[in-house]
Amino acid sequence: MSAPQDRPARTRKRRYDGALVLPVLAAVLMLPPFIGLAAAPVDVAGVPLIVLWLFGLWLALIVVARFLARLLREGEDG
Repeated sequence: MSAPQDRPARTRKRRYDGALVLPVLAAVLMLPPFIGLAAAPVDVAGVPLIVLWLFGLWLALIVVARFLARLLREGEDG
């Protein structure tokens, strides 16, 4: 079992690792097999599904990146 003082360092490392994995995950989700899933000829409220996929993914990545940035900043302050 790790000592209690190691916990903040481990938490910070995990947050940092998450920030490093995020762009890789984004790149994987934009590869043709995943884009192909959304390339169906389906419209949602008049918007093609592939457009919703790309902009939805973009928005989700922004939200997650902001959340990770806030967590990393809290680790520096505390």
